[in-house]
Order: sequence, then structure tokens, then C-alpha cells
Amino acid sequence: MTTPIIREVRVRAVDAPLDPPLRNSLNVIPRAPLVIVDVRTEDGAAGTAYVFPYTAAALGPTAALARSLGAGLVGRALAPAAIWRDLHDAGRILGTEGLVQIALSALDMAMWDALAVRAGLPLCALLGAEPRPVPIYASLRGWGAAMLAEEAGRAVATLGARAVKFKLGQKRLEDDLDTVRAVRAAVGDAVEILVDYNQALTLPEAERRGRALQDLDVRWLEEPLPVQDDAGLAELARRLTIPVQGGENWWGPAAMHKALMAGAVDLCMPDAMKIGGVTGWQRAAAMAAAHRVPMSSHIFVEASVHLMNATPTAHLLEHLDVAAPLLAEPLVVKDGMALVPERPGMGIVWDEAALAKHAADV
Repeated sequence: MTTPIIREVRVRAVDAPLDPPLRNSLNVIPRAPLVIVDVRTEDGAAGTAYVFPYTAAALGPTAALARSLGAGLVGRALAPAAIWRDLHDAGRILGTEGLVQIALSALDMAMWDALAVRAGLPLCALLGAEPRPVPIYASLRGWGAAMLAEEAGRAVATLGARAVKFKLGQKRLEDDLDTVRAVRAAVGDAVEILVDYNQALTLPEAERRGRALQDLDVRWLEEPLPVQDDAGLAELARRLTIPVQGGENWWGPAAMHKALMAGAVDLCMPDAMKIGGVTGWQRAAAMAAAHRVPMSSHIFVEASVHLMNATPTAHLLEHLDVAAPLLAEPLVVKDGMALVPERPGMGIVWDEAALAKHAADV
């Protein structure tokens, strides 16, 4: 099969409401600003992907970066791994973190999607994996004991989730513990409980709360300290029996390598948008396998269901579906398992009317 040539890279932006909003100890995220990249080849194959730059202020700059970088790909062979390397080399002086990495990841994922569509295969099959259902954890959006207990019970009932995750970070430790107890009462003893502190604690406070949470059989402590503090995270991991989870804020495989070498996490969960798209994820998965670290995903469920199938130490897929209202066919979850779509590529089919309704002029 000849390598196709990129004919067009189109970039669109939408700003859709999140219902319900995402809440944590720091803020409320009521909307989903998404940048969508469509790649088309000269022989008609088309791929698509999206990224979620979190704030409306970042939507325009991310779209502009993707358009500028994408324009330079027209006429090139559709070879995502080679293009990934070239674009990262070209950005070495500027740096390839932050919005630059987000734009690069959007292009990378759309190119891999186009390759898989052209081959008539699900993306995971193109990556050499067998399409299999992936266990999820339900990532809850609420805040506080009452809201989270209700949401957790609903996730178990509707999704069949066997694990739930939620945000903690109340001023008083006892309020955090009350939240865990309320969720436990709602979901029963058979469902695993995972918690996330969004980098909000100091090392002494993380140890204090971690010891209390492990006594309640919480199964992971996510981002208790700032992501840059590999030494502090490694020390915390040594002091606790509850596994320390992290990785959604690693910028590229190099940051993951640094954290793993420091022993900063017991579990890891790269983000497809920040780790470098499909190409970056493949490098990350190889590192996790070499260190024998269980690897989960962070949002981007449509890409993640494929990437987790191609991950040797695959653990859990985070089910937090920010794009579902914009899709003709959202990802299906049955009995706590995310199902790989039968369509080629990632299986993303946009609801064009919904995209038009929420289009952002950036």
C-alpha cells in the first residue's frame, strides 16, 4: 500500500456547555471548549480528532497553532510518527509544552485516525492490538458528600461501573472522609473508590490525609502534590500504602520518564492531549511496561479506548465524556466496560448540527 499524501488540514472550534459542570476544590468548569482537527488525504481518506484546552481564553490560540502547524503538513506523506518527530525537533527552541503540545497532539491523533480509516481498521487494530472491551472507572463531576453519593450511585446503576473517582480537598480532613463514607454507602463494598486532589496539598498534609484514606480502603490517591514535585511525590509514595496516581499533567514522554525514574508514582495515567497524541502515548506505554507500572487514561474516551487496548500494562479507562453531546454516536459503555466501535479509525462521527450550534469564531 502506497503512503497517502495529506491534501487538507481543517481546524474548527466549538464551545459547548458541560452538563453537569466539572467541580473541584479549585474551580468550576461549566463549558467544553474543543478544537477539532480534520485531516484529508489526496485519495480521499479522512481522519478527525479533538483536544480540550479547558478555557475559552486558550481556544483561539490553540486553534491558531493547529492551523499554522497543519498548513505545513499539506503535501507531506501521511506518516504520523515521522511528522511527530519532525515537529518536536522544529519546536525545540520554542519548546513543545503547553498549547504547542496540545496542537501537536490534535494533529497527531487526526493523522493516525486517517491512517486507520484508510486501512479500514479500528485504530487499536492498526496499532497491532485486538479490539477488546476496556474496564472503566466513572469519573464524577460533583463536589461534596451529597452530590457525589447521588452521582456515584447513578454511575454504578447506569454504566455498571466497578470503580468511581471523585475530587477531594475540603478544608477539614473529616469532611473529605465523610464524602468517602457517603460514596461508599451509595455504591457498596464491591465498587472501588479512587480520589483526586488536583495537586492541592503539601507533603505533610498529603501524608496525613493519605493515611486516613487508606484506612477507608481508597484504592488510589491522585495528584496529591504539584506535578513538578517528583521528589516529594516519591517520598510520599514511600510513606503510604495507598498507591499514588499521576500523569495527566505530564507534558510529553520526557516528563513521564523523569517521574518514573524518580519513583514519583505507583500508577500512571497519561493524557492523550498532553503526552503527545497517539505517537506520544505509544512511547509512554512502552515506558510504563518497562517499569511495570499500571497505566490508565485521562478523558478523551474515544481515543483512549483504542490506546488502552495497545497498552501492555493497561489498567482503567477514565469515563469522563466531554464530547458526547457533539457526537452522532458517543462511546458505548456496557457492564462497566467501554466498547471499541466497529467503525474504522477511532470511530468518531460528529453531529454537524451540534457543531454548528456551538461553533466558536476563532
